Amino acid sequence: MPLLPPTGTDAPEPYPDECVICYLRRMVADEGCDHSLRWAVRFRELRSPGAHSLVRRLLALGGCDCGVLADGLRPVREVLVRDVHTDELEEPEHWPGCAGVGPTSSRPCRHWERSPRSTHGSRTAG
Repeated sequence: MPLLPPTGTDAPEPYPDECVICYLRRMVADEGCDHSLRWAVRFRELRSPGAHSLVRRLLALGGCDCGVLADGLRPVREVLVRDVHTDELEEPEHWPGCAGVGPTSSRPCRHWERSPRSTHGSRTAG
């Protein structure tokens, strides 16, 4: 799968303390996924240029931006809400802001954990 170049200077940038996974979630929700790691590559180039293995780690988790969110990582229990009709935990309608990371970190914030659907090792991405 090709890694496409960043989308250009008019594409939204990561917020100052936003982690890579919260950025992926926001960009996939707002702009969609083209089945590449376009948003992850953009994050790395803007915030973590020294994170040479970030793309490799995210490819292993899901293969593309939306795949990382669907299969690689999931929100931790503390950010989920209980549906009053089904009693199931689900993502909140209004997602909390990113828990924050350092200015050049390529790690997910504390709102994310490895999904049990992930078949790739036991370390967290980032």
